[in-house]
Amino acid sequence: MVTGASGVVGRAVVAALAGRDEVRATVRRPEAAEPLRALGAKVAVRDLDHPDALVEILPRCHTLVHLIGGPNQPGPDELFRANHGSVVTAVEAARQAGTSRFILISVPGADPGATHPYLRAKGMAEEAVKVSGLEYAIVHASHVYGLGGLWFTAAVEGAVASPPFVVGPGDREVAPLLAGDLAALIAVIDDHRGEVASTWALEGPDALTADAFCALLRDDGAIPTHADGQAAAQVLTGLLGVQVDAVAASYLATPSRADAPDAAAAFGLMRTPIEEGLRHTLDAAAATDVALADPG
Repeated sequence: MVTGASGVVGRAVVAALAGRDEVRATVRRPEAAEPLRALGAKVAVRDLDHPDALVEILPRCHTLVHLIGGPNQPGPDELFRANHGSVVTAVEAARQAGTSRFILISVPGADPGATHPYLRAKGMAEEAVKVSGLEYAIVHASHVYGLGGLWFTAAVEGAVASPPFVVGPGDREVAPLLAGDLAALIAVIDDHRGEVASTWALEGPDALTADAFCALLRDDGAIPTHADGQAAAQVLTGLLGVQVDAVAASYLATPSRADAPDAAAAFGLMRTPIEEGLRHTLDAAAATDVALADPG
């Protein structure tokens, strides 16, 4: 079962799992269901605001992959509900349905004591998984890129702006991770025969500064401008055409590097070099006629 499967990671996860076993998925919007069905998933359209909404479609699922959440929410209550409350609901549903394994995709810096509300909500969600009694794997994934996603959309639209724009300090480090590589890790964890109960991190194989990533996307020597917080939120709202708040913008301005044991080493995973991954993403966009930068 893949919850919140309509995003860039969810589509990659469904594609990675569909050839191996039966895959079920949940989405909130009916229009998001058909692309996942085309990949081979059985898709339910529903809001998972109560365990019962998930319990009835979880029977016989060995693994639940939870992808609901993200930093850009309408307000603080919605931020906490999406990133913590959804996990509590999914954990309870998994326990009631007899699901064996819970995989939570989290982010570097997640901590119940974090001052940033998104990182705090993620950290509290991790604690709920750890005490659930289920087998679990928590993965701190660095910024993921593929067709869509808030971080990659912001990076692409910022890079092609005139002048180019980078959220936060230009010297902060990022290690962009191809969505397909994260999906491959999830498939390996799903297949792992031994018991799992740990937290790992996965980042892309190439670390570079935010300004260097902008230059790689743009392929020239243009000097980007920078902003953080509310100022960055205003710029991103204009560039992306969707409302971006200061909480999301301030999260995008933080470094994104591994902060837990290396999942690639633990599970023998090969990761895609950044230039190869970007070429793959461009080819996929051209082949499917999908916009490269799409925050959905």
